[in-house]
Amino acid sequence: MKYGFLFSLLTIAIGVATLRGGPWAWLLFYPAFSFGVVAAAYLFSGPGVFGKRFDGRRSRLGTLLVLPYVLYVMVVWHVVRLLSREPRANALNDELVLSPRLLGHELPEGIASVVDLTCEFTEPKERWSLQSYLCHPMLDGTGSTSNEIRELADEIIKMPKPVLIHCAQGHGRTGLVAATVLIVSGEAQTAADAIAMIQAVRPGVELNKAQRMILEQT
Repeated sequence: MKYGFLFSLLTIAIGVATLRGGPWAWLLFYPAFSFGVVAAAYLFSGPGVFGKRFDGRRSRLGTLLVLPYVLYVMVVWHVVRLLSREPRANALNDELVLSPRLLGHELPEGIASVVDLTCEFTEPKERWSLQSYLCHPMLDGTGSTSNEIRELADEIIKMPKPVLIHCAQGHGRTGLVAATVLIVSGEAQTAADAIAMIQAVRPGVELNKAQRMILEQT
């Protein structure tokens, strides 16, 4: 919800600049429209507007709707990569590996399956030799329902191991899903225990209030 309001304000600001600007200000209409679509997605929990398909690619319509926003988050993602001192991947145990979104050449050796939680990025899996790939698009800073997350955890437990789970930065969405897997598999008894186990290997993982609530309901 917070992201929805923020993107709504940004949409309004760009829209005002479009109306009050000079002769070239009409070029801002497309970014205003794109951020408006993203704002609506966050306000109404609709990751589907990004057009992310189950094969990790994005539909042409989805690309058209959100392209200015995607270009923005891509720049942010690259900047964070440059500044981050975190490892590209952290092994939680012999079966689970946590990471941010990776480039095509960065997948750790031996990974059998990948779980992609992003809706804003496509996946470069054509360069990877995988036994299994699962795309479950989630909005940044949010999660699916507790039932959906539990069902996702059940699927992950059945996937060929080791499984790499990732979102954009490998923190919120990744932490939520990995913690749910630990609870469903019986390796952790409580949400607090699961989060502590994950933070012990990837300290940057932090769940917001909404994500913690979802985890506690699984």
